[in-house]
Amino acid sequence: MRIELKNVSFAYGAYGKRRRKKEASSSVPAVLREIGLTIGKGEMLAVAGKSGSGKSTFTQLLKGFLSPTEGELLLDGVNPHTAKRPELFDRVGYIFQYPEHQLFAATVFEDIAFGLQHAGLTPEAKEAQVRAAMTAVGLDDDAFASRSPFELSGGEKRRAAIAGVIVLEPDVLILDEPTAGLDLPSRQALFELLHRLNRENGMTILWVSHQLDEILEHASRLIALKDGRFVADGHPARLLSDPQLLAAFGWEEPPALAIRRMLGDGPVLPESVEETAQRIARRYAERSNPVLLS
Repeated sequence: MRIELKNVSFAYGAYGKRRRKKEASSSVPAVLREIGLTIGKGEMLAVAGKSGSGKSTFTQLLKGFLSPTEGELLLDGVNPHTAKRPELFDRVGYIFQYPEHQLFAATVFEDIAFGLQHAGLTPEAKEAQVRAAMTAVGLDDDAFASRSPFELSGGEKRRAAIAGVIVLEPDVLILDEPTAGLDLPSRQALFELLHRLNRENGMTILWVSHQLDEILEHASRLIALKDGRFVADGHPARLLSDPQLLAAFGWEEPPALAIRRMLGDGPVLPESVEETAQRIARRYAERSNPVLLS
């Protein structure tokens, strides 16, 4: 699915109503201000910005929880609001922060299957779809299907919550700070899952994060949002090594980029954390064993 935003603004409450009627001046406060953006199929995209910058409003617009005050949102070239096709938003999955708080059913299977209750599937087809979703998130159906979701670990609960969204087979998956509250192994496992969904299913993954190291390691594109506007859009390694951008957000340069810069290898090019670690190891080996590496 291709997502386009064309001069989209959004304001809450009476401000939003007046702007729709074109009775408000440009000084009326808006959460989002004339943003334009295109998200292609299969991207791995992170959104960052300070609290109150409009990140949650932006992602809720993409899901259809909110509609633009001005401008338009297009999903594969169609405006779901003006075309009166809200079903297009079903192709966009949304994972709230701490999604495990929304688990409620007696068993993991029932919780994941809840979203399919109006899908018109036969019991056999529904069971197959639920078990496929469990497999996709790394929950063995025999071991977890009949368990209470409240007995799972934090990472397992989050996987079950994600399965409850991907069981609907969305084209796009949006996550609001998906690693919040997770320990390191659970964070690593979660991103292994997201990369697999992106790689094997062609699913577009978009997530909100405050963790610059996480973004640097896992995103192929970063959008920086400030005061309701996108002020930067590009590869994380390039953006997060820009002193002006870092100063504007009060961010510190991620250690992997700082170390590479200190190695004196010239301009910082797009490079993963693992690649930077390998570069450090090679540099250390060169200095320790110059004859062996000559």
